[in-house]
Amino acid sequence: MFRRLRIIVYNKTRKLCGHQYYIDVSHDSTILEVKQLIEEATTVPHQIQWIVFGVRALNNTERLSDYGIRDGYTLYSVPTFVEDPSIPNL
Repeated sequence: MFRRLRIIVYNKTRKLCGHQYYIDVSHDSTILEVKQLIEEATTVPHQIQWIVFGVRALNNTERLSDYGIRDGYTLYSVPTFVEDPSIPNL
């Protein structure tokens, strides 16, 4: 079963801040696989992405189904650091 997820990118210094992307994933996709798809869409490296669903940060090795994430749900991609030295790291 495939799902379409909405991804909202939160990044204070890139032009991607607040942009929405849609990705198609399998119900058994891992969070790491989701991060890699987000990287393809946004160029934000998957190594620095923090994926949030509701108020919970998601673990790379867990699957979407482990979190009960369904078709049409929204995930947030937040970088673990920013590139602008004048803005403190997250």
